[in-house]
Amino acid sequence: MKLIENYQQNLKHIEHRHGIVFFLLFMAFMFALPFIVPSSIIYNATLFLVFALVAVALMTLVGFTGQISLGHAGFMATGAYTTAFLFSKGWPFLIALLVAALISGILGLVIGLPALRLEGPYLAIATLGFGLAIQQILNNWELMGASTGLIADRPRLFGIDFFNDMPYYYLVLIIVAVLTWMAFNLKRSHIGRAFQAIRDAELAAQMSGINLAYYKTLAFVISAALTGIAGGLYGALLMYITPEGFNLVMSIKFLLTIVVGGLGFLPGAIIGAAFFSG
Repeated sequence: MKLIENYQQNLKHIEHRHGIVFFLLFMAFMFALPFIVPSSIIYNATLFLVFALVAVALMTLVGFTGQISLGHAGFMATGAYTTAFLFSKGWPFLIALLVAALISGILGLVIGLPALRLEGPYLAIATLGFGLAIQQILNNWELMGASTGLIADRPRLFGIDFFNDMPYYYLVLIIVAVLTWMAFNLKRSHIGRAFQAIRDAELAAQMSGINLAYYKTLAFVISAALTGIAGGLYGALLMYITPEGFNLVMSIKFLLTIVVGGLGFLPGAIIGAAFFSG
């Protein structure tokens, strides 16, 4: 038994080391990318980074705790609209982005609590309802432009104008790098271990003293907040957002991203984003 535990522990250490190496190589490549590809590629590369962040966010929920979500387009829309609206009212862009994360996280809490009693397809249906509800609310909310949509301007920060694709690409890259690094460390923390224990054997996790309600809800909050930030970056990339853009197809695409990359494997989530960001 001890031998099996040691073997599993060694596998986790190897996986972590490989993950860190992948992360560093990936970020080095993405940093150099604008110097080796045509400028016309930069927009799509930025879109890929945004989708990679959503994949990392969804992985913390589906891959780490085994909770299915078909409503992440709703969190994406919340982040995009919150950031665009606050920025248009004179709020600093980064502050607007943090508020978007906060509001999305609160919505994650609201969805996560009742979802505690749901599993499998029932949870998927509940989150699907949330995503569709957000889209309908935005379709009829005049303050947010209703079905017409909302302009999402790009910021000017630290004396740099991020209107052009190249500087905005590096802004997104920095934010995605920081948040992805945090996700890598989260997986190895006591929170990440609790998440994975719940995914692997919920009853055994509960018997060992893990608070299922707390950690399941926390996974929803973290995932929603990260997706809200991705939404804010996504809106500014597009520079114009409408409710129709945050639909069921988007949520399904997000879920497929982490399935293709391998559930529970963070580098796989990033790789999967490359297939669905086009």
